[in-house]
Amino acid sequence: MTSRRFFIPPELIFEKETRMPDAEARHLKNVLRLREGERVVIFDGKGGSWNGAVEFRRSEVFICKLEKIPSRYQPSARLVLAMAMIKPARFEWALEKATELGVDEIIPLYTARVEIRISGEKIPGRLTRWDRIVKESSKQCSRAEIPCVSTPVEFRGFLTSKEYSLKNRILFYEQSDNQWLPDQMKTAEDTIICIGPEGGWMEEEIESAEKSGYGIFSLGPRVLRAETAAIAAVSMFQLTRILQLSRRM
Repeated sequence: MTSRRFFIPPELIFEKETRMPDAEARHLKNVLRLREGERVVIFDGKGGSWNGAVEFRRSEVFICKLEKIPSRYQPSARLVLAMAMIKPARFEWALEKATELGVDEIIPLYTARVEIRISGEKIPGRLTRWDRIVKESSKQCSRAEIPCVSTPVEFRGFLTSKEYSLKNRILFYEQSDNQWLPDQMKTAEDTIICIGPEGGWMEEEIESAEKSGYGIFSLGPRVLRAETAAIAAVSMFQLTRILQLSRRM
């Protein structure tokens, strides 16, 4: 049986034990009904994970006798998904799947044809929800790292930001004649993959992206939904990364 997994902030994890945050403790006791002494896995969202035993101390729950779990996967470079805002349910589905596929950061974009814009007072609540989604997805897929979901940014500012000027920059555009081929990817470098909105990119946006150093590619002859394109692109990139790593071994 697969061990239950819980997220614990790194500042609460010590050499031999950790105290569970209240929400995780309630889930362990009241929902999962785990017993004292049962073994669980904790992870810190930064790449560390440990086996440990449940211990109840009055109203608090501790995980004791911690044993570090060796990492099975050490990515050589960061993968960032910059994705135009789409309908909430579809965007949240993409967040979940991108987390499972190993994306390190997701940047929501406001592009010219985006129809979904979040008002300023709703941003904190939406970020909290997105953070919960990627945490739960990390638990489910046995991932020790939790991707960061950024505050939505305007596409023009995104292109000019030094923070996002990664070495390998790719934008997928359904009307491009340059179809993406796996060998074109430099997977050993930090990479940013950019996906447009449901209405597609404007020509001016494509021109601006090219001037900013983006390679413009298509994902094939079919017009994909934005969330499908995002997951297809990330999947193709990660498969290429695995194949290129295997060739070096």
